[in-house]
Amino acid sequence: MKWKTKWFLAIIVVIGVFSFAKLEDLGVINKPVTQYITSGKDFIVMKKWVSSLIGEPDEDRIAVSSDNTEELPFAAYESMQPYKDGVIVSYTNAMPITAQGDGLVVFTGFTRQSGKTITVLYEDGDEVTYGFVGSLQKLPYSSVKKGDTLALMNDEAIYLKVKREGTILDAAILATYFSEDKK
Repeated sequence: MKWKTKWFLAIIVVIGVFSFAKLEDLGVINKPVTQYITSGKDFIVMKKWVSSLIGEPDEDRIAVSSDNTEELPFAAYESMQPYKDGVIVSYTNAMPITAQGDGLVVFTGFTRQSGKTITVLYEDGDEVTYGFVGSLQKLPYSSVKKGDTLALMNDEAIYLKVKREGTILDAAILATYFSEDKK
């Protein structure tokens, strides 16, 4: 496709998304269309399709091997307490918050529930919210790779919430969720 055609299609898609969102806000559309557009597998498919159009040249990559015994950062917590829809996890000392896999930052900002917050939609469909962070290292709608620093902890505690297929995971499940390695 020519670049003009790609831009034309991208503009049409953006106008369509904003139009559906506005119609939903006005009450013309009674179904939650924006929920389907901005989350879930369709969003991941659209992201992968756009990434394939942009393309990442393989000649810029260098093969590197290393010892694969990395420590899972969220597995070494001191305590975990249920809080609202997620959990408050405390650590012995503050650490950087790193991406658990490849994904897209879908929100950065401040919320009443979790203070300064960053939300990442990972390629496996999980949407993870990290709250009460000190400083944000990524901008909204920027892609992340596994191990990228998302934010830095301000204190030794952080708010975590995980949505899988639109359902918020129970606080009891989150301990095992963050202790398993996602390859």
